[in-house]
Amino acid sequence: NDINIKDVKKFNVAVIPENTVLLSFKLTVGRVAITDEIMTTNEAIAHFKTQDTRINPYLYCYLKDYNYQSLGSTSSIATAVNSKIIKAMPFIIPNDIELQKFNDIALPAFETIKNNQLENKRLTELRDSILPKLMSGEIDVSDIDL
Repeated sequence: NDINIKDVKKFNVAVIPENTVLLSFKLTVGRVAITDEIMTTNEAIAHFKTQDTRINPYLYCYLKDYNYQSLGSTSSIATAVNSKIIKAMPFIIPNDIELQKFNDIALPAFETIKNNQLENKRLTELRDSILPKLMSGEIDVSDIDL
């Protein structure tokens, strides 16, 4: 869905750049993602602005494996932490050599995952556009010899 820029400004919604690490910290605590386009989120999603985006794959993996139960819960209804707790989380930051070694291994895997996700999206869109035409008889495949 397209973002309504007027509403983004009116409600002071944060615009999150491409290649930003996201972390859900309410209800679905610990879900992590990296944006592949500019987007907005609600207040339950933390976004990690980094000066050097080379750290994002490491940050993603670090957050994916983090023990969020150690942070405690601020909700009696469901697992949740607040933004103050997220901002106070301890982080182990690799030095440049360690980060390069990590990225030498991780970046090809991240690229493959992203390519697979894009292909899945394209195939889903193709299926969703062709299947109704097949079901209605608009497209006839009975003469195709496989």
